[in-house]
Amino acid sequence: MVAWLILRLIRGIDWREVTHAVTHLAAWQAVLLLLLACLRLAILGGPLTLLIDGLGYRRALQNEVTAAAVATIAPDPSDVMLRLAMFRSWAIETTAAASGIALRTTIFYVLRLAAPVLGFIIFWATRSYQATFAWFAVLSGTAAVLLLGGLLFALRAASTAAMVGRLLGRILRRLRPAAGGPEEWSERLVGFQSHTASTMRERGALAGLLLLGFLMVETTVVVLGVAFVGGPPEPSAVLVIACCFLVVYPMTGLPMMGLGVLDATLVAFVTDHSTVVATDVVAGLVLWRLAVQFVPVIIGLATLAWWRRSAAVGTESRRLA
Repeated sequence: MVAWLILRLIRGIDWREVTHAVTHLAAWQAVLLLLLACLRLAILGGPLTLLIDGLGYRRALQNEVTAAAVATIAPDPSDVMLRLAMFRSWAIETTAAASGIALRTTIFYVLRLAAPVLGFIIFWATRSYQATFAWFAVLSGTAAVLLLGGLLFALRAASTAAMVGRLLGRILRRLRPAAGGPEEWSERLVGFQSHTASTMRERGALAGLLLLGFLMVETTVVVLGVAFVGGPPEPSAVLVIACCFLVVYPMTGLPMMGLGVLDATLVAFVTDHSTVVATDVVAGLVLWRLAVQFVPVIIGLATLAWWRRSAAVGTESRRLA
């Protein structure tokens, strides 16, 4: 099915027209998309600022942008290892750092999986019931509920954290005696669970709202991208594009943000439910990928080089001292 969709996309698109549309944007259109790309990144720094005490917005944004760039060009868990290395260089306490990363990632995945439910509801309320959208919403929404339920259970299960810690301690002591015993690991996991639960109660909802705003900015970029290359679409078509993008949004979790799979599925959905032509959708998605993938990678690699230089200078200063 996926291969058929991708072949349908490749064969049915006039790629010269796509190239012409993308490279002949008006200056104000390019600037607006660039500003939205920057707004997307600016919002992205907010959740970590809330979830990790002592980090600060500037470092949170640097960490997010750099990790996003590395995740795009290198396999997991390279981005997580880089995040933790950056936190260590800034003297951020390990439990707070790991707790913040876990919460931020889990909240975002809940929202990512819940997006099809929002898209389906809006489409059903404003146009008509669509069975394919309903299946996407049911499957993805169920996964979102299970993930959220697992998070809430973990935040309340101190005894479970203690038991898992003791089990982990026994295993690690056999593999590496210097790693610590069962009681030590039990205390670590209980401390991690307690810290995470406290942070979630105090600031989790606000972090979720910021990530919802992040999702809305991405949706806006797609809608504007299609509008810029194909002319202002009808209001109903704008709604279709936004709803279809929300329905397929979980595919952004695939490698390269679902390159090919997401594009082919979105083209099929939009062209089946509106008068927007496939070439315009593809060109709009190219603009979206430039804004949410290309620009962040360039900025992220620059911030990575900056951090490595700063970390090297800091290490040398401590050595000389």
